[in-house]
Amino acid sequence: MTSTTPPEPLPVEVSRRFPHNYAVLDVETTGLDPRHHRVLQVAVTQLDASGSIERRWSTLVDPGVDPGPVDLHGITSERLAGAPTFAQIAPTVADLVRDRVVVAHNARFDWAFLAAEAKRVGSTLPTRERLCTIELTRALKTPAATFSLESLCTYWDVPQARPHDAEDDVRVLVEVLRHALTDAHIQRIALPIRDPYARIPLRRKLRRRYRRLRWKLRRRWNNIRAHAHGVPHNPQA
Repeated sequence: MTSTTPPEPLPVEVSRRFPHNYAVLDVETTGLDPRHHRVLQVAVTQLDASGSIERRWSTLVDPGVDPGPVDLHGITSERLAGAPTFAQIAPTVADLVRDRVVVAHNARFDWAFLAAEAKRVGSTLPTRERLCTIELTRALKTPAATFSLESLCTYWDVPQARPHDAEDDVRVLVEVLRHALTDAHIQRIALPIRDPYARIPLRRKLRRRYRRLRWKLRRRWNNIRAHAHGVPHNPQA
């Protein structure tokens, strides 16, 4: 069971050191490649510099294609019936991130999908600042088992209700961010805020392509195994 009690504001010295307004967000998608796959769900929570919540917003999104790995995100075609298209929510998304530091766990992934969707409908994401909580917690050397959102939630005792649901992932990410900001102040570490529109080095692009290919091969292999296990064994074969 999750608490709905508003969190206490960050210590004054933390908000003074990091005087940013944040848009904490998460997306669920039909796959891993923003050029070919689509957004299924978007959740955004706005925070002020004190870490207080200003606005929560989330929606399912009609991708116009098959929802992809339902076993992972749980978003079926039936759940998507009647959901708005990205073109319909693009103005709201733009307003939610406008002039804020966009925060996400593996922020490059979420940003790439939102930017690709915005481009398809002739919209933009009006911010020049992005913060990845994986990069931040690595810089802090946070002693969690891994830097996954699940591990960080376990380390900071943040209960998850629905992993891989964008709305719940944003809820817990807000708490992870608040802990990380406090630790960054204590350790005197600058926030690794990046320009999301900066060009990505070639080596990093190749690494991302390799990860996508590995995911596709793993998924294909799992499909082959599942099909093989579903076929009755023929002893005369």
